[in-house]
Amino acid sequence: MILPNPSFLRIGMFSESFDPVRNGVTVSMLTLVQGLRDQGHDVRIYAPAHSESRSDEQNVTRFPSFVSAFNKDYPLAYPFWPRIALATQFENLQLDIVHTHTPYVLGLTGAQLALQHGVPLVTTFHTLYWQYSHYMPLLPEGVTLSLLDHYLPWYYNRCAWIICPSETAACALKERGVTRPIEVIPTGIPLPPTSRIGADARRTARSSLGISPETPLLLYAGRLAPEKNLSWLLEAFVGVQKRLPDAHLALLGDGPLRDELELQGESLGISSNLIFPGSLPRSELDPLFAAADIFCFPSPSETQGLVVGEARAAGTPCLVVNSGGAPETVSEGEDGFRFPLGDNEIFAERALQILEDRSFAQQMRRNARRNARRFTPDQMVQHVLNVYARARLQPSQEAVPLLDGLSWEEADEVIYFGDAGISGAAD
Repeated sequence: MILPNPSFLRIGMFSESFDPVRNGVTVSMLTLVQGLRDQGHDVRIYAPAHSESRSDEQNVTRFPSFVSAFNKDYPLAYPFWPRIALATQFENLQLDIVHTHTPYVLGLTGAQLALQHGVPLVTTFHTLYWQYSHYMPLLPEGVTLSLLDHYLPWYYNRCAWIICPSETAACALKERGVTRPIEVIPTGIPLPPTSRIGADARRTARSSLGISPETPLLLYAGRLAPEKNLSWLLEAFVGVQKRLPDAHLALLGDGPLRDELELQGESLGISSNLIFPGSLPRSELDPLFAAADIFCFPSPSETQGLVVGEARAAGTPCLVVNSGGAPETVSEGEDGFRFPLGDNEIFAERALQILEDRSFAQQMRRNARRNARRFTPDQMVQHVLNVYARARLQPSQEAVPLLDGLSWEEADEVIYFGDAGISGAAD
């Protein structure tokens, strides 16, 4: 049911991740913010200061920040920065909705202000934080998981409404004791124009990779990190390469696992069939997605896997591990396939089915473009506005301390290690 929405809302968004940091949280936020502003809503953003942020940002408040040794590319807001001026600004804005996108320092700040001023609090659960505990080196993994299991339900149960990008994310919260209403809303993916994914664009993209238009090409895009299951992908690709010796696998992106993957490629005897283009701006990715015969996504730790949607929008069939939130939007046998985690044979079989049957591959491409129309930014924005309308009808939650005897400021210290370790890994 779509509820009537007012023509004008004042919305405050709080997040540890925002432009120019590039990850799934930022992409989702930017998509939503632009869509809301295009409809005339007033969106105010609260994010950490960044040395590369634009000087012409519209209605963005930057918190003093620093860079930690654990994630040098992700500035962190100071947890004890005085908030008196912010509270005054918040009161003067008379916001209709507070929407947080992370549950740590800035998410906690947004929640505190919303609950103290009786403003409906909505949040998006972007990341399966339990899957990223290895990014918190200062605490033993068991302690980290215990803190997350205690803190995250407390935080999300303070919200009037929760948005999740997948059923997997929603179930993860429910299993850990979150009882607030949850709406599943995938992040919208714009459909690229034909000029960016047509035959000429694909030829140019393949030329930039050093391969011919006829070369079978599998593509992965994302961080080259342990949780993405890329070591397994190289092993599974061997089965494809044995049948099609000229097949290539491009691993687009960068990360701590790159050197190890290059060495693994040598040990598997496929190094000449691997391409490491590095990281590229989002504006350059559509032709590369379209140039691939198959987009491969082996990561089991995603709430959604935005790149799967981006590949589908470019008309590329997807092979996605049947774990986490990434496979939920894949139509089996229509615009892609789901394969069991760790099953090399099924992966190779499905890949070869696409690569060796040209008419089948072309049909999957057409299906992918058609199905991508179900997940556009306009649809995402309308569903989020519907959540805002529902949240405004709910009674305000009580502004309570994090734990008995702790103030909100002291709570920052309890969860700060989580911010330092995980917020930069959630992409």
